[in-house]
Amino acid sequence: METRDLLQRCVQKDREAWDEFVRRYQGLVTRSVLYKLKKLNFTSRRQEYRDIVQEVFTSIWEKDKLSKLKNPDCLKGWLAIVSLNFTVNYCQRKVFKKAKRTFSLEDELATESPGFTLSSILSSEKLRTEKMIEANELRSMINAEIAKLVPKQQLALKLSIFDGKTQRDISSIMNVPGGTVATLISRAKKQLRARLEKIMGQDLYV
Repeated sequence: METRDLLQRCVQKDREAWDEFVRRYQGLVTRSVLYKLKKLNFTSRRQEYRDIVQEVFTSIWEKDKLSKLKNPDCLKGWLAIVSLNFTVNYCQRKVFKKAKRTFSLEDELATESPGFTLSSILSSEKLRTEKMIEANELRSMINAEIAKLVPKQQLALKLSIFDGKTQRDISSIMNVPGGTVATLISRAKKQLRARLEKIMGQDLYV
């Protein structure tokens, strides 16, 4: 079966075609996973790398990712990239679970920026991570991501979370209506939340 036809049938949720797809590309995905594990100096048992391979195919099937592949000629390269990214995510999760000590990122940041409330950006379950992410690294990360926002969003967000200004104060400082301030802050938090959660390991690439 030609690759293009195989992909089309997989997109249409043809189980027979999907089984053929897995058989045809399982070797490629496995090699990609093992390559990345070696590069990361991560020792895994046979079942673990098999779990990663299974996770790659499960995600492709359940999230209908093949429908987004525009050029069938790029399939092998695309599969390799997806496999590498899943492997990185897996290793990050394993390292985080092995860490013995955790700390509150919000507590660490509060010592430097009393008006900062990380919970206003990240959900509560995201506020705790392992010691391998140092507080100063997170501060740099946050500042770098804030710098990517449009200027008005940057200013409104900084005035709100770092300086503790009220919406009325920010409205006066920026000389814009209160509703505009609320919209700027809401959009800025949404964008920042998505970027931070991506960096911190949730759905990094796929």
